Amino acid sequence: MKTYDLPIHNLKLTTREDLAQALLMILNPCENALTNHGSLLFIGNEAAHYSQQVALLEGWSRLLWGLVPLRSGGFSWEVEQLHAQGLVEGTDTQGPNYWGDVTDYDQRMVEMAAIALALLLTPQFYWEPLTSIQQDNVCAWLSQINTHTMSANNWRFFRVLVNMAFEQLGRKEFNLDLMTADLDLLESMYAGDGWYRDAVPFDNYNPLAMQYYALLYCHFRGQLDRQRADRFSQRAGLFAQQHITYFTEEGPFVPYGRSLTYRFAVVSFYSACAFSNIEVLPWGVMKGIILRNLRWWFKQPIFDRDGFLTVGYTYPSRAMAEEYNAPGSPYWALKTFLILALDDDHPFWQASELPLPDLAKTTLLLQPKVIMQRTEDDDVVMLNAGQYPAYHMLHIAEKYAKFAYSARYTFSTSASYYEFPQCGCDSMLYVSDDGQYYRPRRETEELHISKEYLCSVWHPYSDVAITTYLIPLGFFHIRIHVVTTERELHTKEGGFAIALYDGWKIAIPPALEYQNSASLSIATHSDVSHISDPLSDRSAEAVKPMPNLNLGASNTIVPILSYTIQAHTQKTLISCVGAWRNTHRHPNIPCIDYDREKQEVEVGTLRIQLAQ
Repeated sequence: MKTYDLPIHNLKLTTREDLAQALLMILNPCENALTNHGSLLFIGNEAAHYSQQVALLEGWSRLLWGLVPLRSGGFSWEVEQLHAQGLVEGTDTQGPNYWGDVTDYDQRMVEMAAIALALLLTPQFYWEPLTSIQQDNVCAWLSQINTHTMSANNWRFFRVLVNMAFEQLGRKEFNLDLMTADLDLLESMYAGDGWYRDAVPFDNYNPLAMQYYALLYCHFRGQLDRQRADRFSQRAGLFAQQHITYFTEEGPFVPYGRSLTYRFAVVSFYSACAFSNIEVLPWGVMKGIILRNLRWWFKQPIFDRDGFLTVGYTYPSRAMAEEYNAPGSPYWALKTFLILALDDDHPFWQASELPLPDLAKTTLLLQPKVIMQRTEDDDVVMLNAGQYPAYHMLHIAEKYAKFAYSARYTFSTSASYYEFPQCGCDSMLYVSDDGQYYRPRRETEELHISKEYLCSVWHPYSDVAITTYLIPLGFFHIRIHVVTTERELHTKEGGFAIALYDGWKIAIPPALEYQNSASLSIATHSDVSHISDPLSDRSAEAVKPMPNLNLGASNTIVPILSYTIQAHTQKTLISCVGAWRNTHRHPNIPCIDYDREKQEVEVGTLRIQLAQ
């Protein structure tokens, strides 16, 4: 893949001024996309589950996450006045550009949070210039959030922020009792170790939502609610010690879960820590995490030809999106620019950028039930015991239930479960009773969580039980599946997906290296992906999934192990899986001893008695 020739790709991004310049490069294309007297942002016709008018409001409001700290920090955007006029236009019930009345569970309530930040941080730009009638209109429109039902998740922070703005402005719309109830509900979601259970499994909404808004609360209301702010601050400190393990030294993090089109919004957590003057990690370490992550993202083809952020991950792709992703949704990533509100003499900007500290090769995170595994190749692999939201968003199994997620070898979604190459294929054991329709892991039952291995049980069919063990081992991880089935079961297990083509260069067929029929290493121009069955029960092959399913590469290739299990039997399947850069030597494949009679596996010094 190739990026368009945009100036943002050439930024060194080392100073506060560089960061402001980067934000302006992101904002500038939006100048000609502002419509309806600045109240909407029109950049595409793709639809979300809400109306297009609300989607255009979303695009307008999400620019505020970057524009507000930009203006607070003394910088300016050429059309900031036109954009600010949109607040007046959109809240005038008698005008032609009114944003509309709010209903229960309305997306408009999400977008109110950015307006609240504008009123809290920069009232001199977004409040004081308004007439009293215009101020009343703004507050009347925002106050609808206090009278409508909203989801019992991170959304409650949107109402908290709006009421914080009302309080700071001395408005009668302020509802302390409602805000306190919302805060109590949000705190009831705290699970431990800095993690919140946001009505779904532990994912990137922890750093970019729960932690981020809690830190805004610390900044703007900490003096009025010291005890709660102290709790938020302490949890941020705990979370940082865990979240840092998701990052590589190069800059990217392990993609997992929903809303990945928000991209660098993940590092907005560290921006919010700095904004709230909470040193959860040394200032230079936080600075390095943010700037390296942004540098990495700005090298990816995430912008279209005109410079607009696209829906997708490392390239434009609707295939991985959620039903709530509209064309303007990716601009939530601008939350990361909150650090522009800090003065030049703030310790964050004065600190020298530092690399990641020495981190353990493997780290168990108890709350999300994962093992973070760092390789010598600057990759991070997350071994996943299994999570599954009650809310069935798109691609839920791929986003939450795969065995392994890598920062470098990103996971694939599925176009269909009918015919195997449409499944995405990677990092999962797929099973089928007809050889055409394949089922992945979904819900799991926890059996064992430790720093040595993870174990869980899942049921792809009512009469099939699979106990899966995941063991970190250097460049590799070991998967053990004890399958008990009452029906004949066709199984296909995928390793990591790697990019098949090298940009615009002439396509070179990947090299397929078989040690035996059950061991395959696929080498492409840049990477190697390996899978092998130490029991030699299965047959290995290379599969090319449908294009545009993978988050990081539009065309991929995956090593696969296949086997058919007979009905009314129990079968143990073992695989060794790994991936690394092609410039690195081929690491030695680890030895695994399996005692079939005792159902016992020995990996190095680890011995596991398998489920019967």
